[in-house]
Amino acid sequence: MKFIDIPSLGMPSGRPTIWRATAADAWAPDPRPASYAQETHLEYTRASAGAAPLVPSWLGIAFDLPPGLDPRAFATALAAWTNRHENLRSRLVPPGMRRETLPPDTVTVHGEERVTDLNGPQLAAGIEELFDREAQPLGWPGFVCVTVDRAAATTVYLGADHSLMDGYSVFLVPHEIRTLYLGGPELPTAASHLDFAAAERCTVDLLTADDPSLSTWRKFVAATGGELPEFPTPVKHLGASPPAQPSGHRHLLDAAATGAFDRACRSAGGDAFAGLLACLARTGYEATGEPQFDTMAPFHTRTAPYRSSLGWYVGMAPISFPLHDPRSFACTLRSAVSGLDGVREMARVPVGRVTELLGVPLRDPFMVSYMDLRRTPGADEWVANRTVSLRGRSNDPDEVYFWFLRTHEGLTVSWRHPATEAGHTAVGRYVERARQLLEEVADAGHWQTAPVAA
Repeated sequence: MKFIDIPSLGMPSGRPTIWRATAADAWAPDPRPASYAQETHLEYTRASAGAAPLVPSWLGIAFDLPPGLDPRAFATALAAWTNRHENLRSRLVPPGMRRETLPPDTVTVHGEERVTDLNGPQLAAGIEELFDREAQPLGWPGFVCVTVDRAAATTVYLGADHSLMDGYSVFLVPHEIRTLYLGGPELPTAASHLDFAAAERCTVDLLTADDPSLSTWRKFVAATGGELPEFPTPVKHLGASPPAQPSGHRHLLDAAATGAFDRACRSAGGDAFAGLLACLARTGYEATGEPQFDTMAPFHTRTAPYRSSLGWYVGMAPISFPLHDPRSFACTLRSAVSGLDGVREMARVPVGRVTELLGVPLRDPFMVSYMDLRRTPGADEWVANRTVSLRGRSNDPDEVYFWFLRTHEGLTVSWRHPATEAGHTAVGRYVERARQLLEEVADAGHWQTAPVAA
């Protein structure tokens, strides 16, 4: 599974139709507050609006439907999908973060077909510009959809601002829209992210700076010099106007090798995520000689009622552990397991609230994300339906982000890094060395090569 920007998609030519949600003026005041993640996101966006184009903050998905799209049926399906998820019918308006929500079944969807075919680069540029402009948090609906009908299939491209969807929510979209359009078993009831946000506020607002959950944060920030950790080697763009970050994608292990890697990790006392972190830690050690691994990682905060819900159910937490013996996979894996202890609970406290309580800004320039998506509804159809997850481009000068995804086809990684020669070289080597170490564990249950000197 790829998680890439639109220019990396290699889009074929076609004639697009743009689908937008509209609603009658039936907005009603809603006492439920914004989540901490939404509040932080919107405050940053409003503060930066006007000075320059908004930084893209959308996530997206592309997938195929059968050729010969039925416009009326698709509009009905997209409207039903919007009405199904309350957060898609809600907005946060100034002053402050006043919430207003539409009643169920008040949203309709209309399509606007372009009059000419576009070649692949023109189509990609047009869809990216549309998502950058309309899939943003300062207006409703904050999402937009495009279809391109071709001889073999109709491809759907949907983008939504991060305030409406997290990385897992995006993967729920193809199955839901396909089911609503083509027919199929009734979808399970989707709980509302608005209820989750209200409950989160009630809990998190009670925390104080003396709460034990903040002690690990304090220790981590102090150990990393008062700021969150960076990528192991220097890759920062030092200019005033950094260009768009390059993206990359690599298939690391097939399904059989991923299964073998998982079994080796469990035999050694961990799991696949801990084993992956062990391989990344060893890779970083070989690049720098530092026997310590520090990064930030996202963890979902969903509970059972919200399993089918769209929303921003993600918190961030620090991961930190030493490498006592960089030659030993089992030893490093056990250290990674210790480093993961308690982090999911930490992630339930939003970073915005942690920032308030610690009194220091927290920005994560180095992130490692891991998701096992095999149980996601429709995951067994993703290859046949050419499903690809998408994201807006970033011009950040120092962020290095990795997204490791496990699907029925194996383990993949997608990434972005600063537009520097150092970034291109260092991140490329990092990914390749991590792949080699993953493969060694899958083949033999342990690392077969000695550490490469920094």
